Amino acid sequence: MDDLTPSDLFSPSKARAQRALTQDWAQIESWLSYKYAGRAIPTFERNEETLKVLRELSTANERADEDRTMIERLEREALKVLDESSTNEDENPMKKALIDNLTPAGADALTALTSTATTLDATGLDTLSMAHSIIHLTSSAQQISNNLAHIQTLQGYLQKQHSLLRDQLALLQTDPAFGAPPTLHRQTTEQVRQMKHVKAKIREYEDRFSSLQSLQNRSLKRIGDASSAEAMADTLEQQKALRELRTVVEDLEARLAVFAELPADKEAARRELGRLEVELDGLRRRRDALFESMVGN
Repeated sequence: MDDLTPSDLFSPSKARAQRALTQDWAQIESWLSYKYAGRAIPTFERNEETLKVLRELSTANERADEDRTMIERLEREALKVLDESSTNEDENPMKKALIDNLTPAGADALTALTSTATTLDATGLDTLSMAHSIIHLTSSAQQISNNLAHIQTLQGYLQKQHSLLRDQLALLQTDPAFGAPPTLHRQTTEQVRQMKHVKAKIREYEDRFSSLQSLQNRSLKRIGDASSAEAMADTLEQQKALRELRTVVEDLEARLAVFAELPADKEAARRELGRLEVELDGLRRRRDALFESMVGN
């Protein structure tokens, strides 16, 4: 029997159904507590099918109790009437005289009539009242018979289910397929031994791994030192080559500075270069002429 969930609080239909289910289980528990009269109620599976069967059984039981109570009340009233008849028999002379003067057939008929009226709890001795009482009693008897048949069917179903459960329990207890294998103890011991061996191997491999890691760190440190020396030598070589390259670049820049005033256009630069060559030739001839005049003097 579940309690209300938070989602059911926002669903009126679910809340009503849950409350009705709770009330049904409360009635069943109250009925079982009354029937067991203080003894512990046996445990059973609580589901809708069980609730339905128990509710029908409770209803049938209550009807049977009502019928039994009615029969007991009729018997008590009949005994009371008989006692009163016996008590008042001597007090009513007319009645006594009437009974004494009845024929045997009349006495039997009167006895049958009074017994029938007492059994039927009829309000009068007229034919119509007794007929209605007989019809009502017949209907009640038929209803009781139907309820008893239904109860017997439920009882047979419960006994059948009980037998099936006992058979299944016996099968679980006796079938070797559901029992522990005979080699379970040996297998457990072997697995424990293997587990200890594996744990020892794990510790051994962890120690080896730690040793290898330490060795690797030391090797990397030595390689790092050697690499640092080689890197420094390479740096010095690169700096030397850079200085030589810078000298070559400066020399080329000095040589190219002569041509800095030339036009950017190729043809114009050639024409300018030709003009400069002609001018250079003229300067050379003047130099030679001046040198010759100086030598002649």
